[in-house]
Amino acid sequence: MGEQAKKWLEEQMKQNHISQEAIAEILGIPWENLQVGTGNPLDSDDFLRICTYLHIRPEDIFIE
Repeated sequence: MGEQAKKWLEEQMKQNHISQEAIAEILGIPWENLQVGTGNPLDSDDFLRICTYLHIRPEDIFIE
């Protein structure tokens, strides 16, 4: 997933009052993959797992 998708997820996590570190630990995703600007990709499976955990619809993603 691109940087814009990670930014959107970051905002969703803030709205749900859960940190990236907590999501990474709970779902077993490398923390660096959630960080914007690291260059580490977030694969689509992990993106969908995060959306499912946060109860958000991936098709609602807003990318400029």
